[in-house]
Amino acid sequence: MVLQNSPREATRLPGLETEELPQPATAANFDLTLEFQPDDGVLRAALTYNTDLFDAATIDRLATHLGVLLAGVADDPDRPLSRLPLIGPAERDLVVGAWNETARFVEPETLPELVAARARRTPDAMAVIAGESLTYAELDARAARLARVLVARGIGPERIVALALPRSAEIVVAQLAVWKAGGAFVPVDPTYPIERITFMLADARPALVLTLDGLAPPVPDGVDVLTLDDPGLFDGEPAPAVPVRPEHPAYVIYTSGSTGRPKGVVVTHAGLAGFAAAEAEHLRVAEGDRVLAYSSPSFDAAILELCLAWASGAALVVVPPEPLLGEPLAEFLAAHRISHTLIPPAALATVPAAGLPDLRTLVVGGDACPPELVDRWAPGRRMINAYGPTESTVVATWSGPLVPGTPPPIGRPIPNTRAYVLDAALQPVPIGVAGELYVAGPSLARGYLDRPGLTAGRFTANPFGAPGERMYRTGDVVRWTAAGQLEFTGRADDQVKVRGFRIELGEVEAALTRHPGVAAAVAAVQQDSSGHKRLVACFVTEPGADPVGAAGLREFLGRSLPGHLVPSALTELPALPLGPSGKVDRRALPVVAAAAEPATGHVEPVTPAERTLCEIWAQVLGLDRVGTHDNFFELGGDSILSMQVVSRARQAGLRVSTKDIFLHQTVAALAPEAGAVTEEASAEGPVVGDVPLTPIQDWFFATHTVNPHHFNQSMLVELADGFDAGALERALAAVWTHHDALRMRFTRTETGWQQHNADVEPGPRLRHEDLTGVPEAGRPAALERIADAVHAGFDLADGPLLAAVLVTADPAWRPRLFLAAHHVVVDAVSWRILLDDLDTAYRQAVRDVPADLGPRTTSFRDWAHRLRDHVRAGGFDGELAYWTGLPPAGELPVDHDTAVTGTAEVVVTLGAADTNALLRSAPAAYRTRVNDVLLTALAWALARWTGREDVAIALEGHGREDVLDGVDLNRTVGWFTTLFPVALSIADTEEPDWRTLVKSVRKQLRAVPGNGFGFGALRHLGAPEVRERLAGAQPQISFNYLGQWDGSGAAASASDSLYAAVRGSLGRDHDPAEHHPHLLDLVGAVQDGELVFSLIYQPGRHDRRTVEAVAGDFATALRRIAADSQAPARRKERR
Repeated sequence: MVLQNSPREATRLPGLETEELPQPATAANFDLTLEFQPDDGVLRAALTYNTDLFDAATIDRLATHLGVLLAGVADDPDRPLSRLPLIGPAERDLVVGAWNETARFVEPETLPELVAARARRTPDAMAVIAGESLTYAELDARAARLARVLVARGIGPERIVALALPRSAEIVVAQLAVWKAGGAFVPVDPTYPIERITFMLADARPALVLTLDGLAPPVPDGVDVLTLDDPGLFDGEPAPAVPVRPEHPAYVIYTSGSTGRPKGVVVTHAGLAGFAAAEAEHLRVAEGDRVLAYSSPSFDAAILELCLAWASGAALVVVPPEPLLGEPLAEFLAAHRISHTLIPPAALATVPAAGLPDLRTLVVGGDACPPELVDRWAPGRRMINAYGPTESTVVATWSGPLVPGTPPPIGRPIPNTRAYVLDAALQPVPIGVAGELYVAGPSLARGYLDRPGLTAGRFTANPFGAPGERMYRTGDVVRWTAAGQLEFTGRADDQVKVRGFRIELGEVEAALTRHPGVAAAVAAVQQDSSGHKRLVACFVTEPGADPVGAAGLREFLGRSLPGHLVPSALTELPALPLGPSGKVDRRALPVVAAAAEPATGHVEPVTPAERTLCEIWAQVLGLDRVGTHDNFFELGGDSILSMQVVSRARQAGLRVSTKDIFLHQTVAALAPEAGAVTEEASAEGPVVGDVPLTPIQDWFFATHTVNPHHFNQSMLVELADGFDAGALERALAAVWTHHDALRMRFTRTETGWQQHNADVEPGPRLRHEDLTGVPEAGRPAALERIADAVHAGFDLADGPLLAAVLVTADPAWRPRLFLAAHHVVVDAVSWRILLDDLDTAYRQAVRDVPADLGPRTTSFRDWAHRLRDHVRAGGFDGELAYWTGLPPAGELPVDHDTAVTGTAEVVVTLGAADTNALLRSAPAAYRTRVNDVLLTALAWALARWTGREDVAIALEGHGREDVLDGVDLNRTVGWFTTLFPVALSIADTEEPDWRTLVKSVRKQLRAVPGNGFGFGALRHLGAPEVRERLAGAQPQISFNYLGQWDGSGAAASASDSLYAAVRGSLGRDHDPAEHHPHLLDLVGAVQDGELVFSLIYQPGRHDRRTVEAVAGDFATALRRIAADSQAPARRKERR
């Protein structure tokens, strides 16, 4: 800002008259310059601005606001600064009036009345599609019969019914029944911690709890529980709907509370009918459409889904209660022909956008929507960004159809709702200026249940409305655009959203300070380089208190808070950072990372071997640090991760074996056993020659007879910025030369398949595909097509059996490297080796140094020969009695017996807290390995399904066991998998003591000789009579746990790495017409900190709901084991 206050005099020249001529401005010295100059009693002002940064309309508004402000100062110089005006009458009318002209007449109907009318008009139309599907007539009658039971138990207006039910057809019927009875419902998630459920029920004081057998929570004294499993509840006559008034409550939703106490939001019927009518029009839903019920019933987005479907006669398609993300969610959308859905941005980001022609309307909400999602999803459909606090009947504002290439606004107020952007003095702020959003209208909630003080603080008098009208202070900071659209910019308080969950940081902090060892705590949301948001916390311990560890604090929080409120990482500080005002300065908090928390306290490494091993353990386990007394398996290690330790130790010059790690489970014990790596003459050069089939290869060719050429594994990798394509080609050639198994060839002869290790030859060409001409929204589908073509192109006889495709597009799109190999030459462990070695060779190629991938380990050819010889020499004959003595594998129940080919899958995902408990708490509590825990859960689920105590499972192992002396397979590529039957007996299929059950399964698994390695060797390499004895019926379900993929790539820590991210498999990796050796295959791994299992089934043999039930029992068992392993009694046992 400049004040030109020197006297102005005209230039005087003899005999001439002069005047100033303004010169055109061609450059701006600053982004914005405001210049004042007195001129003959008038104060003139000029604005000079950078046209690259500001539009002329923005500067015009700024000039107008400045004029209004200066006029206000002149009119009343004594007025406080905070009361000076900024906007004139015209702009005020626009932001307060014109953009809030949303009044619309709506018939005063309730949702039960709309459903009843629809049942009369189209009784046979589908209303609910789930495990149990219902027509509108069936839904209305079923809810009316249950309503009669509820009325008989005293339910009516102003009475609350708690619904302790998962997302299902049952909760949908129960919600409608409560409304028909005139009552209000409060959803209670059965998976919440008992302490939180207990608080909610005590706070809400419901008159009745509706639930299912096995899900009933502890209830306050005097509260009845009604289980919906009783079919007699639906035998009576339907009851007429009880009349309700608009001001009667419809539902209560509990949200996070800043004081640590969740608060129940009481929403009335007043806004429901108007909201249902508005969304039917805006989202263009019609009779016969299919609306996805994706949201948790504990959040009000589930109300949006009900209203959207039933007000228009559409079908509500209910997804299973387990989390559904990524490819499985895309498959569900496609399989059920979903036309309308609401998906939070965090969940939508995991879903491939291609191949959903039925999806016409997509609503995003619950969190800020990044523009990249709009670019991917908006083309070809109506995409709407919806915004609304629970306190305003689901939605307060929404956008029009979003357009790629522009930031998504939260739009304008919905019908019969008004939005005001105000400053601290409750005055409207100018267009383009951020202020706090207030909403008003009949859709506002009544307030917070039995919290009058809190209600009065958030629901204030509306100075722009009729007398007595209220408005709600949202705490969200927004601004109006010149086009009359609202843009979200952040929060005015400590409330945040992570993965779509609304979180009051104060509630997390209050829970932390309830720990006796914590003096102060602060929670925050931090974002990593990939944009992933995490809830973290810092704490200060009480002086003189016992040490408080992050793991112990997480366990403490998990007893009272749901998973989304438990910080993913915590760190101790000597003091919390404070700002000048004395308040905690959240911006000064350090970056909080997960760290190991051993029970014995951290002990620093001393010797070079200890330091090397501690660094390797930390890398492999994804931890900040590891001490010498930390137990590898209690930190989350498993057999596959142990092989990564061996591999990286070898690269660092230390020789240890996986057996060493199992025998010496701490660095202090392992380091003395670590010897120096010595080169072996037998493994100096490439390997060539005939190779006998290994057991798993022989099994493959015997069972995959339709198209054995098409059975692959793959990896899609995002490449780092500025990668060198030439260096990548050289690195690929180095890996091809180093790993002999990649050069295998297979031919079919009269005596069967033969294997030959070809000599070094030109490797697979790095193919280049350019997607610049493909719109970004279509690139995922283009990648799938590229992958499918590669998968279908392998030839076992001609090779090569490894393929690499470099996929590029415009500079803003990160390049991808797609790698695929036939499964007969690689396994899951091989991919870790290949990715590490490719990255190592790439970094060497960039520096223009020769590729050095370390000393070779035992070749696949040598291993195959030595294994065959060992079997022929009777090396496993002592195990034959065990394998032939196993009980026969019983058949699994089937729903159909058709010849339909193809597979489908049901996905089970466990949250980070449960995953952490299973990987770390359970092995320590039960003195066992994670595989034992997982198999306990599976065996329990199978026993419940089959009704038999004895179950049989085909168990897959990594197969790199220390069977033969002088063999090192830790950096050998090949297919080493073992497959063997295990027979497990489960005595209690109802409510077992999980410790006893896990110990029982552990004991049964320990009886298996040699980790099951000998079965395949005898079955496929033994004498003919031995093979015949072991050729009986095998288990019809297989189990394969692939371990932890988090941080498994070498790129995790190297700044010059080839990789930016490793994305996993892509494309159709096997021929769908191929024979399937098992009815069911359960495959799982840890991805991004969460345990994910896919239960793969054949629709020609099993209905999806059957498989979902088995998967649901499996997930239930895992969650109960996770909870049991963290119980106080278990922690005492670990001490």
